[in-house]
Amino acid sequence: MRELSQDTPSLFDPPPPATHSCAKDFVRWCCSFGADFRNSPDVANLRYWADKHKVQIKEHEEAEILEAARNAFLKRIEQLMRKSQPVSSIPS
Repeated sequence: MRELSQDTPSLFDPPPPATHSCAKDFVRWCCSFGADFRNSPDVANLRYWADKHKVQIKEHEEAEILEAARNAFLKRIEQLMRKSQPVSSIPS
C-alpha cells in the first residue's frame, strides 16, 4: 500500500514553484479527450499550449516544466491503467 504522507504536503513545506502549476495545467490539457487530445508532454505541445493559453514561459523554464509534466503525465497514465483493469471476480 502506498504511503499517503508522501503525496500530501505539510503546512511547513514551501509552496511549489510556478513551473509546477504550469506543468499540471499542461498535463491536464495533454490528457483531454476529443479534438483537443495531445498524446505527449513534449516541447512542441508545450509551446503550442503556452501560446494558445497565453502563458509566458521563459526558455530556461521549459526543461523544468517538461520534467514535472512528464512525471505528472506518467502518474496520470498509471492511474488510468489501474482504473481500466478488471476487478477480479469474487468466488461465491
